[in-house]
Amino acid sequence: MNLQAPSVAMPSSADAVALPAELLHGLAVRPPQMGWDGLRYQGTQLIGARLDEARAMSGVVAAVQYRNFLGVVAMSPVHARQAAAGLAPHWHGADAGTPWCDGRVRAAGGEAFVWRAPQADRPAGAQAIAWYLDGRTSLWLPRCAPDVQAMVVGEIAELLQCSLRSVQVLQLEGHASHSLALMDAAADAALLSQAVGRPVSVACDVCIEAPALALQPMAVPAAAADGTALRPTDAETTAVAPPALAFASERPWAVRPSCARLLAQPARARAAGRATVLGAGSVQSGPAATGLTQAGVDELNAAQVFAHESLWHEQALELGRDPLDWRLRHLPEGPARELAARVAQEAAWPDAALGTDGRLRGRGFATAQLQTLDAEGRDRTAWSAWVAEVAVHPQTGEIEVTRVVAGHDSQHLQAAQGAGLHTQVVQQDAQWLAGARRLLGVPAAFDAWGSSAGAAEAPAARGQLLAGNAGEAALIRHGQLDLNGVATLPAAAAIANAIRHATGVRLREVPFQPEQLRLALAGEAGSGNRALARPALRRGLGWLAAGITTIAGLGAMVWPLKPALPLTAGPDVSLYSPQALERGRLVAAAGDCVVCHTAPGGAANAGGLGLETPFGIIYSTNITPDTETGIGRWSYAAFERAMRQGIHQDGRQLYPAFPYTAFAKLSDGDLQALYGYLMSQPAVKARAPETKLAFPYNLRPAMAGWNLLFHDATPFKADPARSPEWNRGAYLVEGAGHCAACHSPRNALGAEKSGIHYLEGGEAEGWSAPGLNQLAGGKLPWNREELYQYLRTGFSARHGVAAGPMAPVIHGLAELPDADVRAMATYLMELPGQARQAAAAPMAVAAPVLAPHPPPTGTLDRHVNGERIYQNACAVCHEAGSGPTLFGVKPLLGLNTNLHAATPDNLVQVILNGIQTPADDALGYMPGFRDSLDDRQIADLLGYLRTRFAPEEKAWPDDTTTTIRRLRAAAHAAP
Repeated sequence: MNLQAPSVAMPSSADAVALPAELLHGLAVRPPQMGWDGLRYQGTQLIGARLDEARAMSGVVAAVQYRNFLGVVAMSPVHARQAAAGLAPHWHGADAGTPWCDGRVRAAGGEAFVWRAPQADRPAGAQAIAWYLDGRTSLWLPRCAPDVQAMVVGEIAELLQCSLRSVQVLQLEGHASHSLALMDAAADAALLSQAVGRPVSVACDVCIEAPALALQPMAVPAAAADGTALRPTDAETTAVAPPALAFASERPWAVRPSCARLLAQPARARAAGRATVLGAGSVQSGPAATGLTQAGVDELNAAQVFAHESLWHEQALELGRDPLDWRLRHLPEGPARELAARVAQEAAWPDAALGTDGRLRGRGFATAQLQTLDAEGRDRTAWSAWVAEVAVHPQTGEIEVTRVVAGHDSQHLQAAQGAGLHTQVVQQDAQWLAGARRLLGVPAAFDAWGSSAGAAEAPAARGQLLAGNAGEAALIRHGQLDLNGVATLPAAAAIANAIRHATGVRLREVPFQPEQLRLALAGEAGSGNRALARPALRRGLGWLAAGITTIAGLGAMVWPLKPALPLTAGPDVSLYSPQALERGRLVAAAGDCVVCHTAPGGAANAGGLGLETPFGIIYSTNITPDTETGIGRWSYAAFERAMRQGIHQDGRQLYPAFPYTAFAKLSDGDLQALYGYLMSQPAVKARAPETKLAFPYNLRPAMAGWNLLFHDATPFKADPARSPEWNRGAYLVEGAGHCAACHSPRNALGAEKSGIHYLEGGEAEGWSAPGLNQLAGGKLPWNREELYQYLRTGFSARHGVAAGPMAPVIHGLAELPDADVRAMATYLMELPGQARQAAAAPMAVAAPVLAPHPPPTGTLDRHVNGERIYQNACAVCHEAGSGPTLFGVKPLLGLNTNLHAATPDNLVQVILNGIQTPADDALGYMPGFRDSLDDRQIADLLGYLRTRFAPEEKAWPDDTTTTIRRLRAAAHAAP
């Protein structure tokens, strides 16, 4: 088959170049639903937007509309997000019942082969920059394959209606995300740059959820699927030669154009790349519009090869022929057949012995043909072939790829692998096999961490497949394997054919689901999958032993006097791999260790921070590896006991101000990694002040009873009924993130309330921590994308900026991979009682225009005074259209959560103290008015803000000065 972008030569720098000066930032607003029928846009239509209001906002350079395309250009990303929210677009024509927005795979007869395009995670900082000036366009793109770059350039030329030669490409640092995400970002940037005549940067976000591609086989006589005539070698084969195959798809069989062209030029939305199947006749697509897919060139190639090679295998079985021999007979003579035969010979087909360990074993073969571009831009035909061996557990359906033999003749890969034919024989090699196993649909463990540092040393950790002989460093990416090129195109089909050989079950959907295979095997096995009966006496003894163990464990926990664990010389941190230390760093970042264990002006993690509690001030300890004042001589056993049970190395009971109640949920692997990371940090000699609570709270042994009542030291267990993303989010929120420590109410003994009160809202350092258990409802509901943006950046245009204790939390979350932050948002939005949310949501709208109710007659003077204070001290930063950027973003006060809260506490905190340490410098700073306004003036300002920006809310009590005095005094008394 042949599927590629337009062939084009273009200038490109060899090395990354500097960013253009005075770079602006763009953001496009997508419709709630988009569709494409292969020729034109079929989604919702833009009726109108508040362009003038967005243009008047501080830091906004332009607000742009071209037909259904809507976007903003601003001085910073946060200004762009705020302006985009202020556009408040009105769409027409959204209909959840239209075929193209139906996420289900529709295929007649149930014979479809399904390829689920992966939802790519955006690399940190990935962006595309465009500068349109005097008919020429300069593009700054991250590193990407030549065919992806050619596709992007062709799309920009089509969008701007200019020649390919007028588009110049320069290289940015970093690597591109999904090819269509890069194309969308570049097209958005180009269209916005054309509007303002200045360089514009757009983030490479994957904002459209990727639906599946469904391929339906259909008969096409007279030729084989690879375009060659059938060449049977005997009369029997001639008599029963099967028809060739082509594929009909309900989705347009081509790479879609950019979202910018779909929206701005809906009548000119032809495919961005061409697609043909060599010699197989026309590829058919249904007339109905289809969902806007993120499937790019790699996914379309992979889907076609998967279905094509699976059906060749089925034909061979129907004819009673050996699948390998049948496929080799119908490959064209020359390089294709020679390559396939050599790979089969290297794999010792079919003589390799199969194991007898109770698992079902099988072997599969597949091949692929692809048109590629050589270094001079000329078309070249490349072939690849795979042999995969699998082992399947018949009771669970668990699939393991045990061996891979692969070869290719792609000249595109010769630079890294040398000239000539390339075959690699890899048996039980983790880097090869880990890439193939990504096709098995096995969810990542809930305690799996990802990071750029770890990926550099362990490519398999990110699903990459290392191709070549020992010592070579060429990375090949593909679909679920993150492939770029022909080498691993047959992987899915080879594994599917091996599963069919082992089990007799044909799996038609990638990634392969073990549960689907288990159900199929259970249906065939019938009563063969019976559990062994156990004698009743044995069951009774088992229950008795478990009961005794439980009672003994409870007794040990309740006993108030704990032994000291021996001090050691400390671990040899050189034994920890860089990946383990990086994992520990991420665990520490998720847990905000440095926030609580660093005193103002003190060294990181050296302790001494005073934590105010209802029972007195508790000082954090030194957790650096200092041998005298820190944890340098702690064994791992002592560290684990402190994290899981709240017991110091010397046997003292720790107070739950140290959230061991949450850290107990961490996995063993995460605790080991965290221990290694902390022990690898610089040692700081600093003795923290001693915690001295009043009687009876100073009786530490009493904490043993508290633990019995309120502490569960059981590590986190994933919920099999939930998605891997939800479980990952639950693990982070309940464990390392210890969100409930601030966001759950506490009882009289200081324990977090659970059940229906879990994450219902709490207090932290004089601030009200809002409830997180009903985010999807309420007066100002959140959606998942808004929550993700808030957790990632510390800013939501509809809800405000992170301040107070939440700002340092955002700093910690900034260290986590994008997927982890999204997982936390998913978990919080899908807590019990909240409806499931779609992965992406339309851009939030601006604050509603509400006429303020007139203040009560008796408070008119105070209202006037509050308005005067607002105009003098606040309006310059918070009024739309009031001038320059000044300190940063202008939060829309009409949608600010604090103004709609039941109490004014958080708003008072912000007015008194300002925002001196924002979650992100781009958000800007806010000065505090503690020394500028007295209690009465602040109270008048509170009344005015509530009346004007939250007129539908009940007024706060008239005497807010009591709250103001309390919070002012608490700040003075803070240690």
